[in-house]
Amino acid sequence: MIKKLAKSIREYKLPTILTFIFILGEVFLEVYIPFITSDLVNGIKASEPMNEVVSVGLKLVGMAVVSLACGSIAAYTCSRASSGFAKNLRHDIYAKIQDFSFANIDRFSEASLVTRMTTDIQNVQMAFMMIIRTAVRCPLMVIFSVIMAFRMGGKLAFTFVVIIPVLGLGLYIIAKFAMPAFRAVFRKYDALNESVEENVRAMRDVKGFSREEYEKQKFNKASDNIRGDFTKAERIVAILTPLMSFCMYFNMIFIYAVGSKMIITSQGQTIDVGQLSAMLTYGMQVLMSLMMIGAIYVILTMSAESARRIAEVLDEQPTIVDTAHPVREVKDGSVIFDNVSFKYSEKAENFALSNINLKIASG
Repeated sequence: MIKKLAKSIREYKLPTILTFIFILGEVFLEVYIPFITSDLVNGIKASEPMNEVVSVGLKLVGMAVVSLACGSIAAYTCSRASSGFAKNLRHDIYAKIQDFSFANIDRFSEASLVTRMTTDIQNVQMAFMMIIRTAVRCPLMVIFSVIMAFRMGGKLAFTFVVIIPVLGLGLYIIAKFAMPAFRAVFRKYDALNESVEENVRAMRDVKGFSREEYEKQKFNKASDNIRGDFTKAERIVAILTPLMSFCMYFNMIFIYAVGSKMIITSQGQTIDVGQLSAMLTYGMQVLMSLMMIGAIYVILTMSAESARRIAEVLDEQPTIVDTAHPVREVKDGSVIFDNVSFKYSEKAENFALSNINLKIASG
């Protein structure tokens, strides 16, 4: 399925690769900035401290500007790549549907095909944008931040060994219970679109037979079903917020309590104030990245069902297949009747004559 959908990237491979590169540069700079900032917190020990402070400050400003530039360029290339991917995917599905017979269309239904070309492609586009940008940035941020935390704080960084598995287990449980609800939503989207399509096509019939109230109730029922499933799924996902808050404040309390004690007992030899400040920054980076990973996981869970539905259309084989060498163009516009015979039918002749007499009589 992934390989089939990835074929629609085509000419947008370069923006996709550039997004990875600039995201890597942005993450590296964001993780390295707290390492430099810790020197300013501790105080510069040099013969000319003010010059050293200005030098370090200019270095931090330069790194921040470069990080901002990398993030901005990555946002542009990511938007271009995801929009182009959705455009190509929409084109491929539309071209595939053009070869479908009525049997193929009936297998999916017109409403379902409309949903797959609109809502499903929009979900896949959002997932693709998340994958090439946020889903790359957050794991890299977690890895680099944990490495720098162990380098700066030593044993104090073992708090991440507890927090990361707890959050990972919580995200897995939340996604496991939320995924069936999200899957059910897309099947009910088809029913909602079908109701709208029927009312648009048969508007005069609905008004002529006074079926407005019935159609309104039918639409409200489909809409309420979607609302109920989304509410159920969002309630499950909402558990992520208190879980993240608990882990975040636990991390802050642990670093403040244990770190302060280590500074006092070792008189700044094991860990100093600058390293403690950097540890708090790395802790926030890790937790925020894990929270984003949780949000991405939920979106990818939703989009996986959309991707499967799109792949079903692309994998569908038309029931009516052209011959090996079909004639698609007629040069002079002529029509040739080959092996065609016209047999006399008395029944057909009598039917034609009766119609002629009927027209003359009515005229």
